[in-house]
Amino acid sequence: MTIADILTDMSGVWEGTYTVLGADGALLERFASRQEGRMEGTDWTEKVVYLRDGAEPAVRHYRAIVDGDDVTFVDEEMWGTTSRAGDQAILFTFGWNTRPGERIVEMSMPTEDYRTRLWQHFEDGRLSRLTVIEERRLPGVEPERWYVPATNA
Repeated sequence: MTIADILTDMSGVWEGTYTVLGADGALLERFASRQEGRMEGTDWTEKVVYLRDGAEPAVRHYRAIVDGDDVTFVDEEMWGTTSRAGDQAILFTFGWNTRPGERIVEMSMPTEDYRTRLWQHFEDGRLSRLTVIEERRLPGVEPERWYVPATNA
């Protein structure tokens, strides 16, 4: 399996919970989320809605070009590299261009309609916090098409 195959298998709408812990394991924050991912040809698009209590939903869109195991991000605000860990997991290292001292390493492992993701947040090379994400795919629900690849327009 390639990264493209894994992402194709992960396509759909996922609902879950982000649990943010300090480096010492103390609970910092917990909130719900909804993630919609779609693989079309070599285009991976993703819409994430962060649902924090007492706040308006925060929405973020992501796009990447994926060819087998080669992933190129199409985002002016962030950078990222992706590699495959075996046939089932993806290791994603990313950060924001405006915060050069911060790195996040995500391990994602889907199993049918259940997946977990673990983020290790590093600031200036030191672990600053962990985010544990547990999600379930909504059967039969199609992700929003917010981007239409040129070949499909």
